[in-house]
Amino acid sequence: MSMENALARFEELDAGRVLGDLSPKETSEWLILAERHQGSNSIELDLLATELELQETQPCDLSSSLSNKLTDTIPAFSNKNKQQPATQIISILPWLGWAVAACLVISLNIPDTDTSPPAIQLTSTQKLEALIKKEPSSQRLAFSSASDPYQNISGEVIWNDGLQEGYMSLTNLPVNDPTQNQYQLWIVDPERDELPVDGGVFDIPVGSKTAVIPIRNALHVSKPAAFVITLEQPGGVVNSKQEVVVALAKS
Repeated sequence: MSMENALARFEELDAGRVLGDLSPKETSEWLILAERHQGSNSIELDLLATELELQETQPCDLSSSLSNKLTDTIPAFSNKNKQQPATQIISILPWLGWAVAACLVISLNIPDTDTSPPAIQLTSTQKLEALIKKEPSSQRLAFSSASDPYQNISGEVIWNDGLQEGYMSLTNLPVNDPTQNQYQLWIVDPERDELPVDGGVFDIPVGSKTAVIPIRNALHVSKPAAFVITLEQPGGVVNSKQEVVVALAKS
């Protein structure tokens, strides 16, 4: 068989290999001819079969991440195998199965990792409402002003011992400049310690008539008897001198 005829026969058998319809005898013949025709168009045939197969599965709208993965894989695969003997070329057909599976994922509306909806973030007001609805027996105490500059303050604190969760709803608390001072909550729990527990530092933004502030207690609180709001230096303090007491809620 001439070199030209051998190459033509190899290309014919290679096309059959890609389509998967070679007989055992033809497969043996392909292996023999493959050793003689390294660098043939075997990869190109595999890629063509892939393209045809994908076209047959249309419509298939791939997400950006899947599309990029397919685009990047084909050239890398081809370049990697151009220098390899034909008998060592790894068929792209198993990869084709992955590509078709990717299309099926899209057709079944299974979300890809980059299309999953983000987790819903509840606001402090929504969390307060959820706590009241879930735990209606939570402790609720009304705030009253503790000094003249804050006489118009009103609101309440809602606290749940079991969940160690609570919120303050404050109305008419003056806006503060965080670079100058910040509000700080103190939780008085006599059964725990004679010193109050830090409940967190917070600010009142401009335009906020009623603010809902989550309580961020640094330590476990079992039976709070009072909640005290003071005005402290930026970042708060470890132990308050309570020089400026803003509001007080007690049982």
